Amino acid sequence: MTREPFARRVARDLHMLSDLTRRILEPDVHDPSGDGASFTQVIILKWLDSAGPRRAQDVARYLSSSAPAATQLIGRLRRKGLVRSRPNPTDGRAEDLFVTPKARALVRRHESLKMKKLERLWGSLPETKRKLVAQGLEAAIELLLAEKPAGPDMCLHCGAYESPNCVMHQHGFACPTESCPSGR
Repeated sequence: MTREPFARRVARDLHMLSDLTRRILEPDVHDPSGDGASFTQVIILKWLDSAGPRRAQDVARYLSSSAPAATQLIGRLRRKGLVRSRPNPTDGRAEDLFVTPKARALVRRHESLKMKKLERLWGSLPETKRKLVAQGLEAAIELLLAEKPAGPDMCLHCGAYESPNCVMHQHGFACPTESCPSGR
């Protein structure tokens, strides 16, 4: 039996970790009325709420998508009552987007469900394994960030986890969640 090359094993494990995280900890969420939002919609709602008014062009940039795709997403969020808009006070052609109280409640529900699941999983591990997992995850992030994978405003869509100890800041990356990418 031949041994699998180490780099291939690490690549597979990182991919599996990413996919499992999305599938297990970041599911779509539904509120008690039966309405809900996809994971992508929840991420956008968190982001919209994090730094004040945003425009459709900001959503497109954040998602690395086209303006029409962002406009469709915003339309779905409006129809669900999760986003509203107001004319921009300095540019009459633009609209500023805001999340509604209903959106904030849906995001809180998503975060609560995720944290309960994670706390249950985390709590089932012995303390020594918890430390190893935490150290291993931090080491993997450091390893990948050493590659400087993007420009200075790379976003990992982690706006829900703002922290003064953010590893992105330690590596010199700016976070578009903290400052509006359109420069307003």
